[in-house]
Amino acid sequence: MLLKKSLVVLCCLFSSTAFAERWFEVEVLVFKQLPAPYLQEDFSLKHKAIEDKNTLDLLTPLYKEQAMQACIDGDERFQKRSFTDSLVNLNPQSNVCDDSIDYIQSYDELPVTPIAETQETMEQTYLLSPEQLQFKTQYTELVRKGLTPILHTGWRFEEASKSRAPSVRLIAGKHIRNNINTIPSYSNPDFVSLLNSQPKLFNDPDKLNVNWELEGLFKIHLRHYLYITADFDISQKLENGDIESARFSQFRRVISSEIHYFDHPRMGMIVQIRKFNH
Repeated sequence: MLLKKSLVVLCCLFSSTAFAERWFEVEVLVFKQLPAPYLQEDFSLKHKAIEDKNTLDLLTPLYKEQAMQACIDGDERFQKRSFTDSLVNLNPQSNVCDDSIDYIQSYDELPVTPIAETQETMEQTYLLSPEQLQFKTQYTELVRKGLTPILHTGWRFEEASKSRAPSVRLIAGKHIRNNINTIPSYSNPDFVSLLNSQPKLFNDPDKLNVNWELEGLFKIHLRHYLYITADFDISQKLENGDIESARFSQFRRVISSEIHYFDHPRMGMIVQIRKFNH
């Protein structure tokens, strides 16, 4: 009887181990390409907003938390009181740094590398800390070539099918503050173009809400192989105040531990998916 119970326990342990989900970590390094004036102009393509029913935003809560702490510490971005008020209250920010502030809008430019805490868990998807990133050589080489990194981050995640895998929302670069009547115009993803003058008498009901140089979704799913789906809007504000956006959309099968390069006239992206604890 005891032997029978032991066999049942062993079978259960083996079953739970055999069907345990595997974990991976991905590292992403995004940089702006140098201008290529020889490329032809094209204004023919427009795209709908990038959407997905199953999205995961790891960056925005972190940036908000760090901006709130900066506010509490007296960062001048949040100092709205008069000089007289500041003399009366030794900590003039202590009672105004609450959830009423849109902290994400306080950034003129987002950090290239998000400062996340180091973790080694396998409970839910989380950002890698700067110390856990490995593209140090690639980053240095990009800067040496005169290219500008705008996002260097990564996260650990559990393997999932296409229907279950979340699309991680990525934002990066400078804050693009829209004028009320600015109409973003999409350029052909195969070309870099300059924006034609747009009439500003009326608001476009289909206008996209552009906030950052890079905005979009990055999805990894597993079906025998690993697959990456990347959809980004790459935007810039021109001297006349108009906003020009280009769409970056790529789908690729990848192999873990290999370094993969995604190319676009506006941006480049270096990606590596690594096994974690298996």
